[in-house]
Amino acid sequence: MKHAIAAIFLALAAPVLAAQETVTVRPFGEVAVALERQAAARVISLNEAVLSAEITARVVEVAAEVGDTVEPGQLLLRLDSSSFDIERERALAQLDLAGAGHDLARLRAERARRLAPDRFVSEDQQLEAETILRQATAERALARQALAQAELMLDRTRIKAPFEGVLTARLIGQGALATPGVALLELVASTDLEVVSSVSPALAAGLAIAEPIEFVSDGRTYAVELDRVAGVIAQGSRTRESRLRFTDAPALTGSEGVVRWTDPRLALPPDYILQRDGRLGVLLLSDDGEQVEFLELPGADAGRPHPVDLPADARLIDRGRQRLAPGDRVRVAE
Repeated sequence: MKHAIAAIFLALAAPVLAAQETVTVRPFGEVAVALERQAAARVISLNEAVLSAEITARVVEVAAEVGDTVEPGQLLLRLDSSSFDIERERALAQLDLAGAGHDLARLRAERARRLAPDRFVSEDQQLEAETILRQATAERALARQALAQAELMLDRTRIKAPFEGVLTARLIGQGALATPGVALLELVASTDLEVVSSVSPALAAGLAIAEPIEFVSDGRTYAVELDRVAGVIAQGSRTRESRLRFTDAPALTGSEGVVRWTDPRLALPPDYILQRDGRLGVLLLSDDGEQVEFLELPGADAGRPHPVDLPADARLIDRGRQRLAPGDRVRVAE
């Protein structure tokens, strides 16, 4: 009889004992870790130009070679300008002729205006003089436009660097015939560079608030700062493209390496990330200190640290957490 009563007592007491699991707790700030992050990156130039001719002419001089660093406005290639020199001279002569005709028409119109009040010229004669002056003015304007066009065509025989950069390709040689639209030279800007890196949406959130950020390539470290992060997620890679700018001396265009930063958001060590009811999260002690609460962590991966927005004094269930479920009653050990 005594044994039966004891068995009944133990059976009734077992749930109570299980519900009073003894655990220890640790503050989040004590176990939190700072995550070192990095992502593959490369240096690109915002200006890359394929230079071609706008006229048809033979190449008479290539003034720069592949690998040369050139300044804005520097001559890179010169085309035969003989026919365009002739056109310019013809336009100058036409402008001189039009100018002389305008001067004569102006003098005649001024004379007609002076004589008209005294009736030395008729109204028709004055009207004719004014009309001839307007025609001469228009002819002079046309001559000036023709000269400007001739000078523009002449200028197009000299292909110049549009910006500071490095010549990366020479696609034509001296004596060859250049035609409009056919590539002659390729130029890559050596200034106005950016570091481009594709990062996961989870990493992008930390990169957006991280300081400092570094670009590491071939054993050298360069200071960079985040300029912008794409507002869309790429369909194939499921990443967001980030663009960074150098804050000091830049790396060379085309350099490859990694962007490296420390995520300012504190992270939960992987040992504290548990699965309950098919969800990943962390077990916390309730405010009254007697119950287990479950904080789900969307986007967390089992076995990896995960950034979490918790106060430093949040109480994490430490010893005994593997056996607990949300809502369990616990007793905290001294």
